[in-house]
Amino acid sequence: MGWKGKKVLILGLGQYPKGSGISAALFLARQGAVLRVTDQKSADDLGANVTRLKRFKGIQFILGRHRVEDIRWADVILRNPRVRPSSREMILASKLGKRIESDITLFLAECPSAVIGVTGTRGKSTTSALVAEMLKRSGKRVWLGGNILVSPLTFLSKVRPTDVVVLELSSWQLETTGARGRSPRYALITNLMRDHLNTYEGMEEYAEAKAQIFRHQRPNDVVVLNADDAYGRRWAKEAPGQVILFSKKSKFPVPKKLSKLMGHHNEMNIIAASRIACAAGATQNGIRSAIKNFKGLPDRLETVAVKRGIRFINDTTATTPDATMAAILAQEAGSKKQEARRIHLLFGGADKKLEFDDVANLLKRKKVCSSVFEGTARKKIERAFKKARYAWTVVKSMTEAVQFHREHAKKGEIILLSPGCASFGMFANEFDRGQQFRKIVRLLPD
Repeated sequence: MGWKGKKVLILGLGQYPKGSGISAALFLARQGAVLRVTDQKSADDLGANVTRLKRFKGIQFILGRHRVEDIRWADVILRNPRVRPSSREMILASKLGKRIESDITLFLAECPSAVIGVTGTRGKSTTSALVAEMLKRSGKRVWLGGNILVSPLTFLSKVRPTDVVVLELSSWQLETTGARGRSPRYALITNLMRDHLNTYEGMEEYAEAKAQIFRHQRPNDVVVLNADDAYGRRWAKEAPGQVILFSKKSKFPVPKKLSKLMGHHNEMNIIAASRIACAAGATQNGIRSAIKNFKGLPDRLETVAVKRGIRFINDTTATTPDATMAAILAQEAGSKKQEARRIHLLFGGADKKLEFDDVANLLKRKKVCSSVFEGTARKKIERAFKKARYAWTVVKSMTEAVQFHREHAKKGEIILLSPGCASFGMFANEFDRGQQFRKIVRLLPD
């Protein structure tokens, strides 16, 4: 559609420089849309993103709040993923029949090339980056964006028909694509575990949001699903396009020892990535080369430093108990039997209505030394730890947590930030949490 003169509400500008809100606002401003920009944060909090938009004449800013009158004003609402459908603004928008878009729906409508969408509870970012690397090493021109803090609108004008775009997509982003009836040509769901139950009615609603990645595919489109996952098996029967399954029994593309990624969960990510990359045109040589050379992403089982024989690992994106358990088991799998590799865990944060009994039992069984951050999940964590008869120490800051574990860790052991919770409260976001950990660790004496 032509955007010139259309009244568009940017509902949630956001703080990230290449995030959904700011990228959509810039895209639409250049198209001649009449924009109103709202966000619950102040102009000071939003900083450079507000400044970047002020060079366009006529943009109205309503900051520090959202207003229902702006919903009534708009022809189109560009919803930031963090503005939930249950908010009063979105309830009114639905009632009024307003057209709801996102940066992802705008991109999918305009993109001239094939798009690979990757989602799942765990492994989205690593798998997306690995798929992109497999295709690059196969001679393809590749673009990577989405939930990795890079809106695809930032590179839309540069995409050629022969390129391939890889998008990491969260359940929140897929809500809007589903409502607009759009799915990528190639889709991958790594797994489905308990997460975000503070924003969904239950697992079925959460699962259906994820399923939008393939619900609107055409018969010749492809979806790759996890056969070890009950939802994956069910979705395989429902998919409108071609289905490719993977499982722990699938053949690994290279000798496992050649991969630099640790843990069974990353083995599954590699298998899944190879399946979707092959379907999209990657060569076997390109796939193998990527697996051998891919070192992983920051904030995901990232070794920050080894100081005085102690390894410091940043896994701040582990925001569910399942993710923390995977991180613990990955350290065990990566060690030699004779090595003393006791784990000292930085855990806790904001509650997502998840349960901690399983992780408590694992921590006790593996004799992990744990600190727990202050946060809305603390009481629930403590109940689970008490039930498991597992001891812990409460910490009030990242500095206190690192210092506590540094005093108790010995040479050959691991200090692991893998919080199993959201970051809100003590930290701006999960990446701020990881950055604080990095900064503190790097200042420690060698």
